Amino acid sequence: MKEERILIVEDDPSIAENIEEILELLDYTNIDIANSANQAIKVIKKYRPDLIFMDIKLKGDKDGIELGEIIKQMIDVPIVYVTSYSDPTIIERAKRIHPAGFIVKPFNTNDIHAMVEIVLYNKRTRPAGSDGAAAKPFESPYLVNDAVYIKADNAFERVDYNDIYYVEANGNMVTIFTKNRNYTIRKSMKDMEEKLPSHLFLRVQKSFIVQLGQIENFSTKEINLRNGATVQVGRQYYNSFLAKLNTITES
Repeated sequence: MKEERILIVEDDPSIAENIEEILELLDYTNIDIANSANQAIKVIKKYRPDLIFMDIKLKGDKDGIELGEIIKQMIDVPIVYVTSYSDPTIIERAKRIHPAGFIVKPFNTNDIHAMVEIVLYNKRTRPAGSDGAAAKPFESPYLVNDAVYIKADNAFERVDYNDIYYVEANGNMVTIFTKNRNYTIRKSMKDMEEKLPSHLFLRVQKSFIVQLGQIENFSTKEINLRNGATVQVGRQYYNSFLAKLNTITES
């Protein structure tokens, strides 16, 4: 029996079961199946798989490529896409997360066998210290890496990242809500995402970025911050948000 844990993310039960049966024939028994992005994230947090087989076209608000981007923020794990699509646009999107491979439907036992053996062999024999981007510590390009300087009146004021609660967009302006005062400046949310470190801040809706350390509690629809403010969570942003937090749920 082989000890590596493999996750299959597939919303078609017959295909998921087919891959599972092939893996079992190859002596892999630690196999989990998820049929949605939410379920996949829960399994990954609980078991931290060694390999993921991922369908590109998933039902719900995230496809397999978007889910792959979220997973890469969580753990360094090889992802193999299982797809019936050969659209160049889809392939280009998928390349952004550096997948370990592609298997085109319909597949057979030999396809799965070759892929799983090669990918897991590469993972086992990878030199120590060569972990992917998900394991790298945060490195700031700036000399001061715990604060941002915001121009107010005629001077730049230092604002510690920990003192920022959230950022709200209003047209072509944004307001930065902080512990001591609020700053309204002409900036786009895209600019703000680039300026604020991604390990501390996350966009949770089209018009909101929150400081993760300021979260008091949250549900699938809203986030309550320590300063008493409530921010709505966009449906398409929830999976990315959940992946950033260490959560404990019932099994």
